[in-house]
Amino acid sequence: MGDMKTLHLNKKDLDLREYKQRHAMASDFSILINEPTLVYVDGRLVIAYLLPADSRGIIERVKQAVEGVRIQKDYRTSGLKTASRVFGFEPRKALRKKDYCSPVSLAHEDASRHQAVLQGGEVVASEYSKVNPDLYAEHARQTEENIVDEYKVDGMPFTSGIINRNNPLKYHFDSGNYREVWSGMYTFKNKVKEGHLSFPEYDLGVNLQDKSLILFDGQKILHGVTPITQLEEGSTRHTVVYYSLRQMWNCLPLDEELLRARKLRDERELKRRNGILPTGK
Repeated sequence: MGDMKTLHLNKKDLDLREYKQRHAMASDFSILINEPTLVYVDGRLVIAYLLPADSRGIIERVKQAVEGVRIQKDYRTSGLKTASRVFGFEPRKALRKKDYCSPVSLAHEDASRHQAVLQGGEVVASEYSKVNPDLYAEHARQTEENIVDEYKVDGMPFTSGIINRNNPLKYHFDSGNYREVWSGMYTFKNKVKEGHLSFPEYDLGVNLQDKSLILFDGQKILHGVTPITQLEEGSTRHTVVYYSLRQMWNCLPLDEELLRARKLRDERELKRRNGILPTGK
């Protein structure tokens, strides 16, 4: 890890209820990271901020791909409003009448861009394995043992991800991922300033540079994004987050998923006909 900076901090005693679902501000931290840094809290490595080499041009291809991805406006399960697009694989979503596991819609709608973004996970995984090899090995083991082959991506333990465009996300914890492992996030900037990642428990902000990568456990660490300043109309700040969804452990091979979904649909239709279920359920 060469000349990478290390930072040793203590966790602050904060009432996180005062932060959750409010906007992050630069005044929420007094320490700002501007260079590759490993952050230790109470002696444990919790954040790795990196500027990976891109000798094969993979990161640049991810940046070019996300610029052209059609973004959707939606709400996360936590209630956060986002302008984003998911990639990789997704579990069953019964409430959205998609009761089967499958690749996300972007994989069919824009296959070349989707593949370029997925390939970016190889670099994320490589850097993860270097800075935190024991945790990476545990993460990879969980994917190997719990995910069927159809939903694995060569070269990485992640199942899924999300592309965010110009999202100054409020403070939140991630949800639905494997427990006690890291996610990885690229940042791509095109004529924007700020948009720092804030960790109020650590009195810490990170100045996310273009083509940077940050790794941490977003389910355990509260985080949010400070306001983004667009220097001209149409300028963008993208983040591309790679994570592993625990619900994917329940997924069957795709053909079995489709058979299961059809069986459930037929059973519901029969119940409706017999007056057991109301129409629309």
